[in-house]
Amino acid sequence: MTGSRFTISGIDLDLVARSHGWYDLPPFAWDERTRRLSFVFLHEGAPVAVLLASRSGGLGVSSSAPLSVVRPVVARVLDLGTDITAFHALCEARREEGFGWMADRLAGRILRSPTLFEDAVKVLCTTNCSWSLTKAMVTRMVAAFDRGGAFPDAAFLAALPERRLREELKVGYRAPFLYAFAARVASGDLDLSGWEDPSLSDTVVMERIRAEKGFGPYAAETLLRLLGQHGHLGLDSWSRKKVAGLRFRDRPVKDARVTRFYASFGRFAGLAFWLDVTRDWHDGRERLWP
Repeated sequence: MTGSRFTISGIDLDLVARSHGWYDLPPFAWDERTRRLSFVFLHEGAPVAVLLASRSGGLGVSSSAPLSVVRPVVARVLDLGTDITAFHALCEARREEGFGWMADRLAGRILRSPTLFEDAVKVLCTTNCSWSLTKAMVTRMVAAFDRGGAFPDAAFLAALPERRLREELKVGYRAPFLYAFAARVASGDLDLSGWEDPSLSDTVVMERIRAEKGFGPYAAETLLRLLGQHGHLGLDSWSRKKVAGLRFRDRPVKDARVTRFYASFGRFAGLAFWLDVTRDWHDGRERLWP
């Protein structure tokens, strides 16, 4: 199999890779010193490794797999298909309030997994627990799959008894939800491509996500962010505290007031909110992930 090497211009790898915590979960691996991101994905049942490396004006991509296999996966991982031009214009309009940097750095692309199934399972593993527990659950899943470091597919997880999910992978109360979700995807009863339909509103997509047991408001809004649907803020306890200190002088505020503050960004409100509360990750003023 012929390998591939290519470059992508205009992408700040550091900004995209560390846009949220996925870079800290396998099959991703982030090299802090060299600013390189690697990951593994499955192609026709075989693991494929990819390395992304920062370069002047963009990044370089290398893999042992051919270009036709690697390019679309990299495009999904780096969120390259999202048009954020209109978002940057809105950031310019509120530059005096501190949003201009988002346009200056062309921010707004969110790191995603090679597949939506992997994104959804990882989001489920972030509910009602610490980040260290999330990382432990995901690491155990990858180890149990034992396929060159790739994340398990739906068929593998659906084939595991609920008891094994609970006792060996230690996913806790998520076990029945994870099993049911994987089984529906593996059988074809749930076609996740419907969640990625750009013609659907974020409200419709949210309803579809929440129809799956275990995916509450937080999980649904987090997945919407990964799907490029930013009409909802995806508030949680961490981000509520962060935005209170950033925009409301550390005073507790109702979610409705936070929503109004970012309302002028329209369908990009959630993106403006997320970049706002995570800016100091990229300024070196705060630890990158919890």
